Amino acid sequence: MAARQITPQSQVEAYLDDKLQRLEKKLIYNLNYLGERCLIAARDTNSYRDRTGNLRSSIGYIVAKDGLIIESSSFQTVKQGGQGAKDGKEYARRLVNRFPKGIVLIIVAGKEYAAYVSARYDVLDSAELLAEKLLPGILKKLGFLN
Repeated sequence: MAARQITPQSQVEAYLDDKLQRLEKKLIYNLNYLGERCLIAARDTNSYRDRTGNLRSSIGYIVAKDGLIIESSSFQTVKQGGQGAKDGKEYARRLVNRFPKGIVLIIVAGKEYAAYVSARYDVLDSAELLAEKLLPGILKKLGFLN
């Protein structure tokens, strides 16, 4: 006896679409959480002296889906670092264009001298290590990894 489909195909597709949308929302929520945790880790480091506040203000994150920004940190100004916050936000938005497909978390230190400081001090290193530690657990919990 052959199996036959009783449920209408439109109902099956609607069910699968709903499941996919729920999973995407959970992933975005968890990436936003991870971004916040990484932001705290990066800003709390005292490995360098941030005289103006621009470098710390330029640290932030964006969660994007298919090239569109879904969530973003505030790029909060530290000390007199208003220009750093602006530069960080602009840099992160430019990076979104590199990811036209899929869901991504982008964490940045957006000042042009961030790489120079990072070569000697912890600017985003602790945030990167935290993301590498937490992300596999998040993906496993959501069912993306075994």
